[in-house]
Amino acid sequence: MSAEEIREKLRKLEKSFIEGRISEETYKELKAKYEAELASLGGIPTKPIPPPSEGLGALFSRAIDFCSSNPVIFIPPVLSGVVSAIILMIFGVSALGMFRGFRPPFGPTRPGAIVPSPWHLLIMSALALIAIRIISLIFDGWMIAMVKQRIEQNFIDLSDSFSYTISKLAPLLVASILVGIIVVVGLFLCVVPGLIAAILLALTLQAVIVDDYGAIEALSISYNVVKRNFFEVLIVIIVQFVVIFILNMIRYVGPILAMLAGAYFTVLLTLLYYSRRAPKPSTITV
Repeated sequence: MSAEEIREKLRKLEKSFIEGRISEETYKELKAKYEAELASLGGIPTKPIPPPSEGLGALFSRAIDFCSSNPVIFIPPVLSGVVSAIILMIFGVSALGMFRGFRPPFGPTRPGAIVPSPWHLLIMSALALIAIRIISLIFDGWMIAMVKQRIEQNFIDLSDSFSYTISKLAPLLVASILVGIIVVVGLFLCVVPGLIAAILLALTLQAVIVDDYGAIEALSISYNVVKRNFFEVLIVIIVQFVVIFILNMIRYVGPILAMLAGAYFTVLLTLLYYSRRAPKPSTITV
């Protein structure tokens, strides 16, 4: 086999791995084999062969295929919605953010009835929002972990992927808090910087879950990946906003459809991250 034929096999191998048709273990095994053959011919490339880049349209299509062939991916958002609704009821907050359980009913207040103070209502609201945000973060991370498992191991195990997400809870929380602070500061400065920051940091959770980066590193990785592919990520986020906004306007089933659409866009952004990221440097030295 000639050196050029081996290089072509390496290129096809990279493409198969990106498209999720082979596991990471198989990819590494075959890559090592082909590179060893190339070395025996004296043809080791001076730099890694760049993987072929999928167009954004292909990624939209592949995300649809992924969700349709792996419907289990919708379990986290459904559970997140159920748990969030329970939390709202526990704290006495309606789904629209208006207090029900802790405020008196319409009409005259009965003598001796305890009327909660505005500070009490504010604290309950803050606690409910914090709890829901943490729940949403865990379930978003779970979805990303499921995509990672499907791409790298060619199967999805709900228990394993959830356990993996819980093991990354600390960097997920820290990264999420940092992103929130950066975006809020940017919005206060002049709105536009906050929106740009939100776009540049849109792949932070993917960096934590997929490549095991710490919170600070994940911010940097997301910034660099999005900076190289800014308009692609911008298009995805705009489409996501428009779709979810329209779906939420549908009576009764709108929020459910919007929740499922949100899961699709999480898959899409994770596939985009896989396709556009630079491989994490190996810690193994020879």
